Amino acid sequence: MNMVLSSRDNLIAIARDLIIDRGFSAMSVSTVCAAAKVTKGSFFHHFSSKDELGEVVLDKFWKDVQERHAKAGYLQAGNPLNVLHSYIDHAIETYQDPEFRGCLLAVFTSELKETRPALYAKSVPYFMEWKAEVEELLRNAAAFCQPRGAFDATVWAELYISAVEGVLILAKAENNPQVIARVLNLFRDQLKLVFPTDELHLRQSIV
Repeated sequence: MNMVLSSRDNLIAIARDLIIDRGFSAMSVSTVCAAAKVTKGSFFHHFSSKDELGEVVLDKFWKDVQERHAKAGYLQAGNPLNVLHSYIDHAIETYQDPEFRGCLLAVFTSELKETRPALYAKSVPYFMEWKAEVEELLRNAAAFCQPRGAFDATVWAELYISAVEGVLILAKAENNPQVIARVLNLFRDQLKLVFPTDELHLRQSIV
């Protein structure tokens, strides 16, 4: 039983890496089988098609993201502003690991809308869930600390996601994960300008 599970998990991991590195269209059953050193018969024992494998890979990717966040502990960082900063710190640390060199959500949404609409549709709710999570962190921070000037949590969440996805592409092009840290540190520094922590701006201090 363990051998079957191990073989299936190996196919999922190989497919994930191929999709991130080359795109979904370049990930074929033959390529996955060759990399995993298994026959197509073994592949079809686990998955009925390339598309089913893609769906499983996407679901596991998002499940892994959520599990990493749950274990990261940034929600216990104290006040909502510290939680927001810790969330960004967690992202910076995560993307220094070569295993997390790309985002499957970006691949599925940018590549598959026309060619694999079902898989595209599967990826969109995960993107919206990510955006909603970031918006909530930003709104909580704004409720704790009076922003300097007009503040729209939705726009800032969109900016964050755009920064993450864009810098992952740039880091891949330059083969330099340090650019991720530079860009996300800059984003965090901009937030510090928006949320000054002097006593006059902390909403909890206002009676």
